Amino acid sequence: MNRPKFILVIILLFAAVTRLWNLGYPKGYYFDEVYNAFTTREFVKNNKDAYEWFHQSPVAGTAYGWTHPPLAKLMAAMGILVFGDNEFGWRVVNAGVGVGIIYLVYWLGLKLLRTTNYALLAAAFAALDGLLLVQSRINMNDIVATFFALLVFGAFVRYQLQQSQSNLWLFGASLGLLVATKWTGLYALLVLGLWLGLQNLTQVRKWPALFAALIIIPGAIYLLSYSQYFLLGGNRANFVELQKQMWWYNTNLKATHTYQSDWWTWPLDLRPVWYFVDYSVPGHIANIYALGNPLLYWLGLAGMVFTLYWAIRKHDWRIWLVVVGYLTFWLPWARAPRIMFIYHYLPSVPFLCLGLAYTLQKLNHKYITIGVCGLVLVTFVFFFPHWTGIHVSTSWANHYYWLTGWK
Repeated sequence: MNRPKFILVIILLFAAVTRLWNLGYPKGYYFDEVYNAFTTREFVKNNKDAYEWFHQSPVAGTAYGWTHPPLAKLMAAMGILVFGDNEFGWRVVNAGVGVGIIYLVYWLGLKLLRTTNYALLAAAFAALDGLLLVQSRINMNDIVATFFALLVFGAFVRYQLQQSQSNLWLFGASLGLLVATKWTGLYALLVLGLWLGLQNLTQVRKWPALFAALIIIPGAIYLLSYSQYFLLGGNRANFVELQKQMWWYNTNLKATHTYQSDWWTWPLDLRPVWYFVDYSVPGHIANIYALGNPLLYWLGLAGMVFTLYWAIRKHDWRIWLVVVGYLTFWLPWARAPRIMFIYHYLPSVPFLCLGLAYTLQKLNHKYITIGVCGLVLVTFVFFFPHWTGIHVSTSWANHYYWLTGWK
């Protein structure tokens, strides 16, 4: 095994260990698992009610999670089928997906930054992020959507490098998987669809294939994600009405939450989400906060500004794609009418890591790179208990609240 592959294996093993370690804790549901994990278990039981908006859960404190397409929960169900109906079982698939994200960041780094060392650096940054870590350890849709978002951009890169029919179909299939996980995938469809449309504006013979990749294939995969529902007796009328109910819910939700946050605060890491607390050990406390690695976010934001500057200056589509990926999954939230949380920023984080790696590549300064890596690593170690629910003394726990908005 050559040196880059060895380093990549170490990074992936590190990501796997940090995501799988003590994954069965907390016991029971926490945060949105009362919707997602509960619905995942109902899918395993072949309960058609779990798909439909008009049924109430028979279990107090839970609700059916019909407000997003079902693919992420269907994937999580495979963990239950393999490892049993327990906390590890309903979280393990997301943990594996979280490791897959690290590899996809590396692959994109190879193609977009065109250097192995900085592709490895981007993957290492992703492995050291707290928000990616926390979302990999809970049964929620967002980590799966992030994986498929990177798959979409990876397929897009493949098509740009070799404009074959198979790569175009792969791109369409990836879009379908993303939209079947969360409707935010439509942002990628619109942005990259516009890119391809402008790129092939005069290539009339390619239009049917582009239409198939952007509309037919994603639509077919979206419908297939509801296969269980139809096999259980779901009808077309209820399916159509479900889509309307999902749209109404996601555009008219007026709820408020103590830990909600505005879109512009996410790159600054100003407002995390408190997922869990455990006071069972006297004199100690265990918390799980959905909080990004602060130094990675703050340095990464500066890196994205630098990356935008070089994208404009060099007219390099590869560097532009890093910026486009980052903005595609962040800026649309500026117009979102519903309640928002920092985990909605999740699909932008891998591109943040790529932008920071690219900045360090352009600076080409050994000691700056070592310093940034060291700071991000130390911050990860420091916050690891705060992200994974490790008990610490109540006095030490106060050290985790650097900003007033973090508590």
